[in-house]
Amino acid sequence: MPRAQNSHAYVNGAFLIKLDGSNIVSSNICFGGIDPHFTHALKTEEFLKGKNFLTNETIQRALKMLASELNPDWVLPDAAPEYRKNLALSLFYKFALSVASAMDGTVKSEYKSGASILSRDISSGVQLYESDSQLQQWSLAKKVPKIEGLLQTSGEAKYINDLPTLPGELYAAFVLGTQVHSEILSFDAEQALQIPGVVAFYSAKDIPGTNDFMPVKSKFSPNVEEVFCSRRLLFHGQVVGVLVANTFEVAQNAAKKVRINYSPMANEPIFPTVKDVADAKRHDRVIDIDYGFTGKEYSDSVTESSIHISGSFESAGQYHYTMETQTCVCLPLEDGMEVHTATQAITLTQIAIAQMLDVPENSLNVCVRRIGGGYGGKASRAVQIACACALACHLTKRPVRLIMTIESNMAVVGKRYGVVSSYSTDVTSEGRMLRLRNEFLHDAGCNTNEAPDFMQGYYGNCYITDGWSIVSRTALTDSASNTWCRAPGSTEAYAMIESIIEHIAFVTERDPLEVRLLNMPTDSQMRSLLQTFRADTEYDRRRQDIEQFNTENRWRKRGIAIVPMKYPVGYFGTLHALVSIYHTDGTVAITHGGIEMGQGINTRAAQIAAKVLGIPVEMIVIKPTNNLTAPNDFCTQASITSEAVAHSVLIACELLLQRIEPVRQQHPDVSWEKLTQLCHHQGVDLCATAMYNGIELPSYNVWALSCAEIELEVLTGSVTLPRVDILEDAGQTLNPAIEIGQIEGAFMMGLGLYLTEALIYDRNTGELLTNRSWNYRPPGAKDIPVDFRIQLLRNTINPTGVQRSKATGEPAVNMAIVVLFALRNAINAARQDAGAPRKWIPLGSPCTPDKILEHLGNSCDQYLLH
Repeated sequence: MPRAQNSHAYVNGAFLIKLDGSNIVSSNICFGGIDPHFTHALKTEEFLKGKNFLTNETIQRALKMLASELNPDWVLPDAAPEYRKNLALSLFYKFALSVASAMDGTVKSEYKSGASILSRDISSGVQLYESDSQLQQWSLAKKVPKIEGLLQTSGEAKYINDLPTLPGELYAAFVLGTQVHSEILSFDAEQALQIPGVVAFYSAKDIPGTNDFMPVKSKFSPNVEEVFCSRRLLFHGQVVGVLVANTFEVAQNAAKKVRINYSPMANEPIFPTVKDVADAKRHDRVIDIDYGFTGKEYSDSVTESSIHISGSFESAGQYHYTMETQTCVCLPLEDGMEVHTATQAITLTQIAIAQMLDVPENSLNVCVRRIGGGYGGKASRAVQIACACALACHLTKRPVRLIMTIESNMAVVGKRYGVVSSYSTDVTSEGRMLRLRNEFLHDAGCNTNEAPDFMQGYYGNCYITDGWSIVSRTALTDSASNTWCRAPGSTEAYAMIESIIEHIAFVTERDPLEVRLLNMPTDSQMRSLLQTFRADTEYDRRRQDIEQFNTENRWRKRGIAIVPMKYPVGYFGTLHALVSIYHTDGTVAITHGGIEMGQGINTRAAQIAAKVLGIPVEMIVIKPTNNLTAPNDFCTQASITSEAVAHSVLIACELLLQRIEPVRQQHPDVSWEKLTQLCHHQGVDLCATAMYNGIELPSYNVWALSCAEIELEVLTGSVTLPRVDILEDAGQTLNPAIEIGQIEGAFMMGLGLYLTEALIYDRNTGELLTNRSWNYRPPGAKDIPVDFRIQLLRNTINPTGVQRSKATGEPAVNMAIVVLFALRNAINAARQDAGAPRKWIPLGSPCTPDKILEHLGNSCDQYLLH
């Protein structure tokens, strides 16, 4: 299966044989997933009658007969026919091995593990960090649960769509365009409008102001992005209008009835991905937005004796798979409009709606309690949804609720940037890089907004870059404009350079860790961290054990790898916090400009306030974010918002303490509750605001390492992760439990990128075919490493960070590339047993089982019992 559970299989096999001794009396050989008209392998069943099932000859002849019967169809997004055919043959062979083993037949010991499917032990984990006793001076370092945790797990926590239905409320649904490259001539909504309950259909012509949901222009986002497409359709699934009706179901159904009249189809091929553009050599689709760099010692050639290595790396996109799809509720007010939107960017939302409706910004009340996950997909992209909902509310003068289905969400919203990289390097026989040139093309989607032009800060990782030249370009593709996705740019940068390091180690036949050390500066902090981590994870012993395991098992292989990371974090933007103390009982309420989306931002804010004010966390509550108390605040992104919020709350609480201090000196022995009452009676202002300013805080580095051990089932391409270790520098953590949760979740998102999540498009129409959980597969519970060990680096502080902490939300995504390197080692072991030539295997994302099986060198003549 594509993932360990909750997924339909590529191919199902069901086998039953009746034996007389070892001779077959009758058999049933059935398959699913081959062809709708094929179930029984009748010819193979007939052939097996009377045969001795426990001989190599019978198995081989049965496999040849079965191969002649299997003719899989191919309907995208199903896996390729060749893979499904080979998989069916492998399943029959696994059945033969299991029967032979059960009957105590002669089975070669190395083959026996092929009889079973990958099994998974019960999960375990280790979480190591400095204990409370070691950190008594920092009362924040406690395993304080997320303050919303119980409410979220019980279902009591309120999200946007939990807002009660209002009188007269309407439901909105997007109308999507499907004929890429054609001009929209007109709409025919008559059939839709005749459906009972349908109220109206709106398109670009109904927008009173600016048709642009990216109104704030910058070097990141210089281009217009239309709320509703008004002319040429750029991709399949582009929003062309919105339909409103009395119920959700009616709106969804009626939206499909709106007819779009297009110009004749252009004679232009469709390129949904950057790989399509690169393969077609469509240079007219490439834009020179260069965010690479050239080292001071780079040269196109080297004079020193060297080994020349060249290769490529490909990484596909990734959907922001959140629990809550894009959602917005708008209601008209006497002085404007109230907007409840699942967004990471309330300021951008406010500006875009105001300019679209041509109304003052102060007429909009934008409010967010929390959102059900974001990962960057609800930063700028959520603004389009809010604009459409606000337009419907503005024109109908009624409350409107827009909830996107997962299918429309995946069609409309851009994904993680895909990348195609081509590199060449000259190295010494030991693996030291003398020169490196890497040219890569990133997938912008249909618009170059939000290009990752900050990648150069990550690409060098912890290596010497003086002899490097990195050239980046941008490809325009026929898909939704791609956008920030957890660790944007950095994920691709680290994957590219670490893959190159692995390639060097393979060609020079050196230990990849030694190659990494050889290319690090002599004074790099990573050198000592890597050696310590290597010892702590018992890397060398486990590597030897894996070699022994691979020798003893033909159809199971294991691999292990380690990846280091130096992750620079820079501050930017502004963000407010307001802290109010209620004088009667001394309780505290806080509102801030950050968006709680599962990262524990509110818990951190409460802990900071509790520490500074000297009161229990239980006396503090966090109120929803709104644009009145958090005006002009930046988007919650880049892992820094938790620190930004903490910094603002810290400043506000310190300001309150300064006001309270004279009263405290007059009454040093009174309780906190009495103190706040006395302050109020003396006219002390118990409400304070503060603003974090990103330019005031210096940047820093996060140091981290990951080690992954993988097990591969050679007959199917399925994998499991017996163990993963991560060491990450979180500084003087605010809350170790939350930081570890962030690290674990980030790594799993990266694991999905590299192993399970495949975006498959129809090349003829540009339609995204993997558009729901049935065929788009983020990792599940049983894809989590069986033994998952997280350690926060000890004896470390961040003197420039908020309360000496460091960011944890994104770095671990980058370290998930380690699973591909461990997988490649397992693949190489399988290829060696198969007699395949020793060659470099380029692995990218996603490495799903069908892609893995292509590299293993399996053939049916190897499927033997003894």
